[in-house]
Amino acid sequence: MASQLHEEPVEQATLLTDQALEADRSYLDLSELLQIPKHSHPSASGRLDCDYPSLADPKIGLNGLCELSQLKKVPLPAELVEQFGRMQCNCLMGLFPEISRAWLSIDSDIFVWNYEDGSDLAYFDGLSETILSAGLCKPKAGIFQPHIQYLLCLATPVDIVLLGVSFAKPSDVSVLGEWNQGEMHLLPEPLFSIPTDNTHIVSIQGAENGRIFMAGKDGCLYELAYQAEDGWFSRKCRKINHSRSSLAFITPSFLNFSFVDDDPLVQICIDDSRHILYTRSKKGTIQVYDLGSDGLSTGRVASISEQTTVQNAAIVAKCDRSLFRPIVHIAVIPRSESANVHLVAVSHTGVRIYFTTASFTHDLQRPQMLALVHVRLPPGFSAGSPPQKPKDVHSAHYKNGLLLLSASLPEENDLLWTITSDAFPFQRQLKETYETQAIDGRSWAIAEVPSDPSVRCPGNRAEPPAVVTQHGQADRKLVIINSQGTFVFTKLSPSDQLRELLLRTGPDSEETRAYFSLHKEQACATCLVLACSQGITERQSSELAARAFFVNGGEPEHNFAGGPSTIGPSQLLSPGADFHPRQVSTPFHNVTQQLHFPSSPYGGPQQSFDVVFSCRVRGLCLYLGRLLRPLWDAAMVREISMQQGRQSKPYLMSAFSSEELTWILSKLLDLRDFVDKNSQFASPVLSESYAGGSQSMVSGGRFDVTEDMARRKQQADAEAQENAALKQLQQLIRSCTESIGLWKILTDHQLHIVIASLNKDQVNSLRHTQFKSFVTAGKQMSQVLISSLIHLYLDDNAATDAISNRLREVCPSLYSSDDQLQAKANEDLTMAKTAHSTAEKEKSLNDALDLYKQITLQLNLPTVCAQFANVHFYRGVVDLTLTAASKRDPQGLALHFYKNNEPSEDSHGLHAYSARMDCYKCITETLDYLLQTSMSHPQAPSVPHSPGPAPPPDPNRLTNAQAQNYVEEVFALALKSEDELFHVHLYEWLIRNNLTEKLLEIKSAFLEPYLKRSALMQPDLLALLDLLWKFYEKTRNYASAAKILTKLADKKGAELSLMQRMEYLSRAMMCAKSSTSSTADGEFLHELEEKMEVARLQLKIHETISRFPGHDRQMEEALARLNSELLDITTLYAEFADRFDLSEAKLSIIHCAGHHDPTLVEALWQDIIEKEIQSGPNLTSPLMRTLQSKIVALGRTYGGNDKYFPLAFLVKLLEIQSCKLGLHEADQRFVFSTMQQIGVTIPRLHEIYDRLYKSKDPCWRTAHRPHHLLFIIHQLLVVFAASPDCVPAFERRHFTTTALDSIAHYLVGLQAETVSDQSIRTLINRFKELQSTLERLA
Repeated sequence: MASQLHEEPVEQATLLTDQALEADRSYLDLSELLQIPKHSHPSASGRLDCDYPSLADPKIGLNGLCELSQLKKVPLPAELVEQFGRMQCNCLMGLFPEISRAWLSIDSDIFVWNYEDGSDLAYFDGLSETILSAGLCKPKAGIFQPHIQYLLCLATPVDIVLLGVSFAKPSDVSVLGEWNQGEMHLLPEPLFSIPTDNTHIVSIQGAENGRIFMAGKDGCLYELAYQAEDGWFSRKCRKINHSRSSLAFITPSFLNFSFVDDDPLVQICIDDSRHILYTRSKKGTIQVYDLGSDGLSTGRVASISEQTTVQNAAIVAKCDRSLFRPIVHIAVIPRSESANVHLVAVSHTGVRIYFTTASFTHDLQRPQMLALVHVRLPPGFSAGSPPQKPKDVHSAHYKNGLLLLSASLPEENDLLWTITSDAFPFQRQLKETYETQAIDGRSWAIAEVPSDPSVRCPGNRAEPPAVVTQHGQADRKLVIINSQGTFVFTKLSPSDQLRELLLRTGPDSEETRAYFSLHKEQACATCLVLACSQGITERQSSELAARAFFVNGGEPEHNFAGGPSTIGPSQLLSPGADFHPRQVSTPFHNVTQQLHFPSSPYGGPQQSFDVVFSCRVRGLCLYLGRLLRPLWDAAMVREISMQQGRQSKPYLMSAFSSEELTWILSKLLDLRDFVDKNSQFASPVLSESYAGGSQSMVSGGRFDVTEDMARRKQQADAEAQENAALKQLQQLIRSCTESIGLWKILTDHQLHIVIASLNKDQVNSLRHTQFKSFVTAGKQMSQVLISSLIHLYLDDNAATDAISNRLREVCPSLYSSDDQLQAKANEDLTMAKTAHSTAEKEKSLNDALDLYKQITLQLNLPTVCAQFANVHFYRGVVDLTLTAASKRDPQGLALHFYKNNEPSEDSHGLHAYSARMDCYKCITETLDYLLQTSMSHPQAPSVPHSPGPAPPPDPNRLTNAQAQNYVEEVFALALKSEDELFHVHLYEWLIRNNLTEKLLEIKSAFLEPYLKRSALMQPDLLALLDLLWKFYEKTRNYASAAKILTKLADKKGAELSLMQRMEYLSRAMMCAKSSTSSTADGEFLHELEEKMEVARLQLKIHETISRFPGHDRQMEEALARLNSELLDITTLYAEFADRFDLSEAKLSIIHCAGHHDPTLVEALWQDIIEKEIQSGPNLTSPLMRTLQSKIVALGRTYGGNDKYFPLAFLVKLLEIQSCKLGLHEADQRFVFSTMQQIGVTIPRLHEIYDRLYKSKDPCWRTAHRPHHLLFIIHQLLVVFAASPDCVPAFERRHFTTTALDSIAHYLVGLQAETVSDQSIRTLINRFKELQSTLERLA
C-alpha cells in the first residue's frame, strides 16, 4: 500500500494547520470581551465609538452589508382569519420553532400550522375553558410511546392538559432532521389532565430532560410532574409549587389558592447546559432556581428585584435609571457562549444587563447568587454615533451574541433592531454592528429556529465566533409573528455577507477590497467557503469568490527589521486609539515564521528574515483547520461496553459518526478540487515586482540598484517558500480526504469487528492515535486496517471487487492498484482452497499467480508463498518469487553490485541486492521445508498440544515421497531461471545444507563463476576451494583441478593436517598426469612429484618428533608448524632435523637433495646405529633383530646408491659393534645376513670382508677378536657352499675359484701364526673342510 502521497513530508503543512487551529482558539470568553475582571467588579460599555463601529464609515468603506435578511412573509392561514371573528374571551399567539410551527389560541381552541408556508393546519377543540397559555415540551424518556415526539401543554383557568404530538414521516425527506416537516397530529385524547387549583398559568416552558415548568400569575413557579405509574405518595401527574414550600406537593389542593396576585411571573427561561432556571416577574424581579447537577431537583437560590437591578446598573453605567426599567426580557447565556456570564436582561431602551450566578473562579460550581457583572448600553450613546437609539422595546430575543429588539412605532408597527458582534471576531473587547428595519404590525413573539451543527465542536470551551463555524452551521433562522403573519429572517453569516457583496459589486470593487483589507486572512477563509461550493445555484458566487480570493489575497511579505513581525490581536478601535481599519486582522499565532531560508537561487549572501505568508495561504490554512477542527486533535476511537450475556465486554468504536465523516469529507473534497483546479494558486517565483514593475527605491536622491535587487531576490525567496508550503498543504488536503474516506468505510463496516483481528499492540496503538497522527504518520495503521477489512470479506467467502473498487476510489494512495490486485488474488487463492475439482483448483491458483505477478512492489511475498505452499502450489512459489525479485530491481543494480564485489559505498546496489535476496529466501525456505519433510520418519507423530485422544491426521501433510518429488520439481524449475543472482543464492543454500553433490551435478554457466568468485572473496573457506577442484575434476578440467588442489595443499593454517595436504598433492599429481598434454603440464607434474617427496620427508620428521617421549613446548610448536604448511627441504633440515638431531631425517634430506658428503653420510649412519643400539633392548638377540630391521629398512631405501649407503663402512661398523656386543657364534652371521636381506650379493660381501681382512686394521686386536673377520668370512662361504644357487650360475664358477684362492691365502696366514691356539686350529680345520667342499663345487 505504498504511496508517494503519504510518504512526502508535510511537516510544515501540519504545523500551519496546528497554528491555524490555535489561532481559532484564541477568541476570548464573553466575560473577557466585556472586560469583567471578576464577578464582584462589574463593568460597563457602549459609550465609545469603538463599541459600535460602523462599517459604512469612510475609513472602512463597506456599505450595504446586512446582518439580517428577510426571507419571506407568510400571512396567516385564511381559515384562521375567519376564527378571529368568533373570538369571545381571549386570543394568544406564539411560536414553536422546534417543529417549525406557529400557534394561535382563540378562546378554548388552539390552532397549529407550519409558518414556513401556512400549510398543515391542525387544531384541538377538546377543551371547554379559555386557553390561558401554551407550551411545547420534550417528553421524558421512557414514559410515552416512541411516536409521541413532543408534548403540547395547555393551561386553562380550570385544567392543565397534556397532549401528545406526533408527525407522519414525509415521503420526500432527504435531509436528516426534516422529520418535523411531515404532517403534524395532535392526539385527540389528553395524556394527562389535572386541575389548576385556581392558579392562572401565564407561561409554560419545558426543559431538555422533559420537565415542564409553569409561571403562575400568583408569582409562583410550578412544575407539572408526570410519571408512568402512580407511586405510594404521588400520582401519575401532579402540580408542584416550587416557590412556596418544598412540601407543597403534599398540601391539599383546595388550600393551594393564591394569596398574592400583584407580581405575576411572566417569563421562564432554562439553562439546560448548567441546569439553572430563571424567572422574570411583571415588576422585573429575577429569581434563580438550581435544578441540580443532574437537572432533576429544584431549589430557589437567589432573587433580585428590579429596583436593585436598576440601582446597581445606574451606578455601574453612570446613567439615568430610567434607561434600565422596565426589564422586558431575560435570556440565558449557556456554557457554549460563556463560562462566567450566565444571564442577560434587556430593558425597554435596549440596555443589556449581564449577570452571573457564581464566582469566576470555577465554572462547574452550582449557582450561589445573582450578581450584576456588566451593563452594555445600546447604540446611540457614544459621542460620534447617530442620534437614533432603541426605545419602547416591548420584546427581545438574545442568543449566541445576536440581539433582536422589537421597538414600538406609531400605527401599531415595530422597528426591529439587530445587534451582533459577528463582524469583529477575535477582538480584545466586544465590538458590535447594528441595523434597523421596520416590521408591519406589532410583534407578538420572536423566536429562533434551533439547528444542529453539521459537526461537533471539540472541547468544553465557549463556541468560537461565527466565522470559525460558518461552514458547518446552517443559516440562523429567526421568526417573528404578529397579526399580519409570520416574518422569517435569516442571520447572514460572514460568507453570506461576502456573497451579497460580490454579487452586488463584483470581486474587483473598492468595497470588496475594503472587505479584504479589513478582514485579511479571515476574508480569504470566508472566500473559500463560497469558492468551494459546488451547488448549481451557487456557481456564479463561487466563480466570483474564486476571483476575489486571488485578486485580493495579497503576496508573501518579509520583514527586514531584526525582530519578527507578528499578526497579533487587532487593536481596532481600542479605547483611546486611532481608528486604523486597514490594519485589522485576526490573530494567527506563529504563522509568521522566523526562518533561516536556504541560499537564494539567484546567488549572493543569505539574509535571515521573517516571512509572513500571504492572506491567501493563511486563509487556506484557516479554512482547512476549520474543516478538520472536529477531528484534528481528537482520538480516532472511543471505548464502549457492550453486553454479551451476563458480561460486559469493552469494544473500540469510531469516535466519529458516519454522518459527520461524510459531511467533513464532502467539504474537504470541494477544497481539494478547488486547489487542484486553480493552478495560479501558487505565487510565481519571480513576482511582477521582481520582473520590473515595482517602484524604485530612492536613497539620497539616487536609485539604489543593489538594495532594490536584494529586496527583490528576498521577495522571490519568500514566494518560493510560500509555494513550497502550498504544495505541502495541497498534499495534506489529499491525505486528509483519503484518511477520512478510509475511516468512513471502516466505520460503515462496523469498526469494532475490523479491529477484532488486530493484535494487542496494534489495538493499543490505535487507541492512542489522534486523527492528525493518523493522517501524517498512520500509513502502517491504515495498511493494517485495510488488510483486516479485506480479510473480513475473504473469511465470509465474499467477493472483494466491490470493496476494492470503493477503496481505490476513496483512498487510492492508501489502497493502490497493487492492493486491489492483491485482494482479488487472495480471493482466488481462497477459492482454490475450497475448490471441489483439481481443474478448478488449478485454474484459481493460476489466476491468483497471474494477479500476484502484476503487483509491482508492495507484495507481502513470504505470506503469499506460504499460502501457495499450503495448497502445494510450489510452481507458483518459484514463478512469483523470481518475478517479484525482477520487479524490485528492474535496473539490475543488484547484479552490478554483486559483480563489483559488493562495494559499501553503493547504497542503491546494496538495497537492490538485499531486496532480491529477501525474495529468493521464499524459494529456499520452501526447499528447507520440503527437504526436512522428505527426510523425516514417515511414522513420526507430531507432539500433541494437549492431553487426550490423537488429533485427526492433517490432510495437507506430505508423505516423504511426495515431499521428495516436490523438492525435485522446485529444484528443476529453479535451475531453469536465467537469474544469475538467484543461482548464487541457490548455490549458497546447497552449500549450507551440505548438498555439495547436488551442487556439482548442476550444469549451469553460472556455477563456475560463482565458485571462482566465492573462493576469491573467501579465501579462508576451504570448502569453496574443495568444491572448485571437484567441479573442475567433474568437468574434466584436470589442469585447473590440479592447480586448485596444489593451492589447497600449500594453504597455510591449522585447518588442514599434513596428511590432508599430502592427499591433496596426491590428487593433484593424479589430475596433472591426466592432463599431460603439454610441456608445461609435464613440468608441473615434476614439481608436484618433488613437492610430494619433500612432503613425505616432512611427514617422516613429524612422525619422528611425535614419538619423542615427554613433549615440551618446542616440540609442540614444531609439530604444529609441520602440520600447518608444507616446508622446503632446507627448512626441514635446519629447523627440524638438525635441531632435533634426527639422523635418519638428515640422511633422507641429503638423499632427496642429492647432496654428496661421504663423511656426513658415514657420521649419520654411525649415529643411527649407535642410537638404535642405545635405545634397543638389553638382550643381545632382540637387539640384533631390532638393529637388523632398522638397517634393512634403511638399506632398501638407500642400498642402491653407495653415496648414501656406504656398504664397506657399514659392514665394518656393524662387525665392530657385534664384537663389542660379544655375539655368540650363532649370531655372528648377523651382519652379512642383514646385508643379504637388503639385496647385497655374497660375492660383493666376500669382496668387502676380504678387503677388510687384508687391511689389517688394529681395531680387531683392540677388541680382542683378531680373527673375527676370518670367522665371518668362513660363515659367509659356508652359506654359499650350502646353497650355491644364491650366486647366479654365470658368476658361480668364478666366485668359487676366487673363494678357493682366498681360503688358501687365509690358511697360509693362519698357519704362520701360533698353532698352539685351539681357536686357530679349529679355524684352520674349518677352512680346510670348506676348501674341500668348494673344490667339489668347482
